[in-house]
Amino acid sequence: MGKPVLLFYRQQSEGIGRLLQCLALARSLSRQFQPVVLNNGPLPAGIEAPVGVDVVQLPPREQGPGKNVISIHDSYDQQQIAALRRKFILQQFADLEPTVLMFDSFPFGGSGQRDELLPLLERAKDCAGTPPLILCCLQDIQNGRGPNPQKQHDQTAKLLEQFFDAVLVHADPVFARLEEFFQPKNPLSVPVHYTGFLLPGQQACATTAATEERVLVSAGSGATGMALFRAAIEAHRLLWEAERLPMTIVTGPLLPEKDWSEMQWHSRGSQSLTIKRSVPNLGAEMRKVRWSVSQCGYSTAAEVIASKVSALFVPSNGKHHADQADRAHRLVHWGVGRLLVQDHLNSVSLANEMLQLVRFAPRETGFNLSGSTNTIKLIEQLTNTDFAGGAMHAAGLIG
Repeated sequence: MGKPVLLFYRQQSEGIGRLLQCLALARSLSRQFQPVVLNNGPLPAGIEAPVGVDVVQLPPREQGPGKNVISIHDSYDQQQIAALRRKFILQQFADLEPTVLMFDSFPFGGSGQRDELLPLLERAKDCAGTPPLILCCLQDIQNGRGPNPQKQHDQTAKLLEQFFDAVLVHADPVFARLEEFFQPKNPLSVPVHYTGFLLPGQQACATTAATEERVLVSAGSGATGMALFRAAIEAHRLLWEAERLPMTIVTGPLLPEKDWSEMQWHSRGSQSLTIKRSVPNLGAEMRKVRWSVSQCGYSTAAEVIASKVSALFVPSNGKHHADQADRAHRLVHWGVGRLLVQDHLNSVSLANEMLQLVRFAPRETGFNLSGSTNTIKLIEQLTNTDFAGGAMHAAGLIG
C-alpha cells in the first residue's frame, strides 16, 4: 500500500522564502506521506521540486492593475480562468483522495483565492468516507490586511470554525503568538499548535566556529533588495582600506536583470567583493561567515538564529513587509542582532553599522528550530485522533 496523500495548497507570494519553506516542509513530510503541492506561479530558475514531492502547477494567473486577478492567457477572461482553476483543484482532490489537506496561510491571507478554495473545503467536508484532516499553516508574524481588520478577523475565524481541524504556526510561542495579530470577537475554538521555526535548508545542526571573516549580504528573492545592495557596495568601498572586510552579496533570483547587470559591473575586477545570483543553502553560507546583513524575512531570520551569525537587519518599508520590521525588532530585543531602519539606510550609515557589527556577539535564544520534525509528529498524531468532542484538547496536543 502506498503512502497516504497530503495535498498542500501553496499561496502565491512576492518572494521565494515561503516557497522554499513549503518545499522543505513537503520534503520532510514525504517520509510518512506522499506530498502533492498545488503551486501558484512557476518555480523560479534554479529551484526544483524535492525528491519525493510532486509539484502540480495550477492554471496560471497574475495580479493586474489594482490587484485584480487576471489571466495571463489572452484567450481567457477573469471568470473563465477562475472557473478553470476551481475545476482543476477539485479534480486533483477527487483523483488523489488525500488524507491531509493543508493550506499555506489561507484563510488568514489570500482573500482573492476564497472563491476557488471554498468549493474544495466544502467537498472535503462532505466527501464520502473519512474526511481529510484540514490544516492551516502560518508563519510567525501576520501582516495587517484590509481596511477593516475586525471584519476580516471575524470572517477568517468563521471559516476556521466551519472547515479547519487545526492551525499550525511555524514559530516558537515565546517569540510570537497568533493572538497578537488575530483577535476575532468570539474566541477561536480551533486548536492552535506552535511547531517551532522552519528552516528551508537542513534542520538545525551543530554550529562550528566561523573561519571566514566575511560579510554576507542577502535580501531573500532580491525583488526588493536593490537599495540594500547599492548601499552595501558603497559601504564595502568605504571600509575596505581600513578594515579589510570582504563581502559576498547574494542577490536572489528575482532581482531584475538590469539590476543584476549593475551588480556585476560593480564587482568586476574586485577580489574582495563577490556577487552571486543564488546559493543552494543560505543557512550553510551563514555558518561559514562571521557577519550577516539581511532584510529579516522569515527564512533568513530562522537561518540567522540557527547559525548564530552576528546579524544586522535592514527591513523593507511598506505594509506588505511590515512583518520584517516586527520580526527584526523582536530579534534585537532577544539579542540576536542589530537594526538599521531603511529610512536611515545609506552607504555611510551601513558602513557605521557594519563597524558595530564586527564587535557584536549574538545571544543564545533557545528558540525551537525543529519546525519540520514537529509538524510531522503533530500531523501523525492528528490523523490518528478522534476529532469529536474536543479530543485534541484532551490529548494535550495544543502547542
